[in-house]
Amino acid sequence: MGSFRRISFGLKQAVRPEIEKVFASRLVDHVREHDFRLDLGALQLRLPRRFGLCHGVERAIQLAHETRLHFPDARLFLTDEIVHNPAVNRRLQQLGYRYLGGGYADGTTIDALGPDDVVVLPAFGAETPLIDRLRERGVQLVDTTCGEVMTVWKRVREYARDGFTTAIHGAPQHQETRATLSRADHEDPFLPQRLGARGAWIVVRDIGDARALARFIAGRDGAETLRERFDGCLSPGFDPASDLRRVGIANQTTMLAGETLKVQEIVRLAFVERYGEQGAATRLRLADTVCSATQDRQDALLALIDEPLDLLLVVGGYNSANTTHLAELARTHGVAAFHIEAAQCLHDRRTLHSWDAAARREMPLPGWWPAHAPVCIGVAAGASTPDARIGEVLLRLAQLADVAVPTLDAEPAGVAAMS
Repeated sequence: MGSFRRISFGLKQAVRPEIEKVFASRLVDHVREHDFRLDLGALQLRLPRRFGLCHGVERAIQLAHETRLHFPDARLFLTDEIVHNPAVNRRLQQLGYRYLGGGYADGTTIDALGPDDVVVLPAFGAETPLIDRLRERGVQLVDTTCGEVMTVWKRVREYARDGFTTAIHGAPQHQETRATLSRADHEDPFLPQRLGARGAWIVVRDIGDARALARFIAGRDGAETLRERFDGCLSPGFDPASDLRRVGIANQTTMLAGETLKVQEIVRLAFVERYGEQGAATRLRLADTVCSATQDRQDALLALIDEPLDLLLVVGGYNSANTTHLAELARTHGVAAFHIEAAQCLHDRRTLHSWDAAARREMPLPGWWPAHAPVCIGVAAGASTPDARIGEVLLRLAQLADVAVPTLDAEPAGVAAMS
């Protein structure tokens, strides 16, 4: 078996200049230093007080760079995207990383790996059967899994050991959700406590799923109705009649906190209806496993949109759950919010390209720039979005408004003004 490492190689200071050159932004630093406001006459820009890279993502990026420096001659692989941001993943490709799965995969299989190869596990974690296969190949494993995600793993393993089925509020195909569910029904060789017994699980995608689950628990729907609704979202051999007698709820760490609370309350009321308050208290366990950084960014966004904004741009990867939820949160509060991946989405003052959640693709949107002046635009960002991408958006907005930004020290190489 190859080696396994979760901690720094002690090369943080060695890789920091390169990371800052690519991912930092002097313009964003300037806005932070000026109360998160940039007043440019015809254009007023506002940032929330919490945005962009969280500690877990910063750690993953740092450890990936350290790994390259520590293993200069080794082949380097990632099991999947390290975080959901294309700029970050493209940068790792430039460092020589190859991807075994996901949208960046180049066709390399695990069977082609050996003891001289290094495989980095992403911030979301990886499924335990995949880790077992990598260990069998004897590769060197470097784990960047976020500590907040591992806290959820601990909780679902407690549920399984105590005979509770895990109901996880999350997206069934999200890497984090898949990794978490694997900890409910498989042993993890790198976690200290043994699982002991496999636990059942069900994935609750949204409020509609929560209500469907509640109808079965309360006895208003049958097992077949539930199976049809949750096709692909149930553990192998799932038996609703026995597996939903005792349930523990957790969530993908990047979900909307308010929605998770609604899911919990819907399920709790169903247990009360079926078993009474006392019975529900012994049969249902609740856990708030939304990560602190996700919550901080959602709270900061709510504070930002209390100000009068003409529109909000949310910057981040289109497959980033926490970024998508920021845009969704703003819209539920009546704000014109657009999820864009990068400054290139701001084509001109007539058209921008933004993510359309219903169509599941980027779509052109005409007439997005307000006709009046000054224009006040908020710019928020998901927890996997580097400052460099935010800085590029600020520069592009200034260019579209035909205003100049303050003269600053030279921007890092990752933040070039767009022509």
